[in-house]
Amino acid sequence: MATHDLRSPRMKRLLRHLRVLLLWALLALPTAGYAEWKTIQQVSLGTAQVLEKGAGNVGVFAPLAYGITNKLTVETHPVYDLLLTVNGNARYRLYESQHWVLSATADFRQSFYNGMHAPGDLAAGAIASVYLGESWALTGALRYSAILNPATCYHQGFPQPTCVETVNGETPNVDHGVAATATAHWLVTPRDLLQLTGTLRMRVSPALARETPTVTAVWVHDFGRVHLMAGATAGEFFIGRMDFLDFAEPGQNPKYFVTPVMPVVDAWFRF
Repeated sequence: MATHDLRSPRMKRLLRHLRVLLLWALLALPTAGYAEWKTIQQVSLGTAQVLEKGAGNVGVFAPLAYGITNKLTVETHPVYDLLLTVNGNARYRLYESQHWVLSATADFRQSFYNGMHAPGDLAAGAIASVYLGESWALTGALRYSAILNPATCYHQGFPQPTCVETVNGETPNVDHGVAATATAHWLVTPRDLLQLTGTLRMRVSPALARETPTVTAVWVHDFGRVHLMAGATAGEFFIGRMDFLDFAEPGQNPKYFVTPVMPVVDAWFRF
């Protein structure tokens, strides 16, 4: 019968990994008095509400959010940071009552990784949530939206979702627009939340145009310190595989396909 030396380097590494997995499992367990949304007014995901001072959360794809004060919440996406893309969001609560809340919001993102050819963007505006009892909320947001150094409509053979046609042979430095978002929340139980969101952006300058709207439906379950999200988003999404050295010109046959639906899966942790 084979035996294993617990003092061997291989077994020590295995035990170390098991301890890490056990720690994550313990963190994922529900915590009494910490997990539940008592009312819809406590939900900050996709609403005008902000986090309490000192509260925060971070996810796999969800941003790192932290309550600086009881009125100011700041966010950043660690995934973007790893891709050399400076980004941030700030939401400041202007007014709150039992029936509705109003906040000012601002976003910024700028990539320094030319290989991604990702433009920067800037947005600022207002977001308001109206509460219908203790389980329902309707949220609307209106923002000025600018794409900085917008991409041309083809890059490496891929059509760009946020592109600007050249004007007089030149690509404008800024693509100005207005973005509107409408969201409905239903707190089914203190641990289950359904969210339906629609987003539309209208380009104002250099040419008036309506971009493809998106609709997202997600279900969120609260396990305590851990939230799990699953759902789908409908719109227009370009997916493909191209050799990074193959700079296809417009008119060539790019290797991509367009799908109208994409899955939404995420997990984030509260602290």
